[in-house]
Amino acid sequence: MTDYFVVFGDFLAALPTYLLSGVLATVYWLGESGAALVSILCAGLIIRFVDQRVQSRAAFRPGRSGREAATPDLYTAQITTAIILVLWVISQWGMGAPVPWLGAAMWIAGTIILLLVHMQEHTLLWNMKSGIAIYSLAVIGSRLYLAYTAQLSADQWAALIGTSESASAVIANTRGNVTTIILWALWLVIPLGYFAMLLQQVLINPMSLVNPLAGASELINRYRTRR
Repeated sequence: MTDYFVVFGDFLAALPTYLLSGVLATVYWLGESGAALVSILCAGLIIRFVDQRVQSRAAFRPGRSGREAATPDLYTAQITTAIILVLWVISQWGMGAPVPWLGAAMWIAGTIILLLVHMQEHTLLWNMKSGIAIYSLAVIGSRLYLAYTAQLSADQWAALIGTSESASAVIANTRGNVTTIILWALWLVIPLGYFAMLLQQVLINPMSLVNPLAGASELINRYRTRR
């Protein structure tokens, strides 16, 4: 019995350490995967609330006597969002900050605007998805380029340039310059262009003074039924 009490006492003494280790491991995991989780959450909100509404509006067909004609259930908008989400998660997987969190910020901004702004919803949704897809492809392309150039030796470049000494200098200068351009594009140019595009889409039409969050169809119905 004494041995059991000793083991139990040792366990209680070490329990705070175990709990602290678990908390730290969770924090580290969230730090590494937090951007992907935020992106997945935003994509889920878009699929549930925005894609479904846009897809229903696109599939609507008026029938006789004002009834809605039967149309097959299509999930084009939802599938497109899922594909872009998978592309983004793959592109940023294992990549250090700030690129994953910049992409997560792009998802957050697009989701908030889509949930609040209903004017030109289809165009805004398409531009948001296109912007994230372009950013994902840019990340994948930059990672492939850096991985490929890192494997090239001076002897391989010498066959194209001349001597190994000049090849080494060209490799260092070229890779450094291209890496700088890639960082500027991924950290600043593409994200700023994306946010500017979203802002331009939001401000392209005057805001309704009666219902600022109303969509075009809601405003038209309001004008038609107004007495």
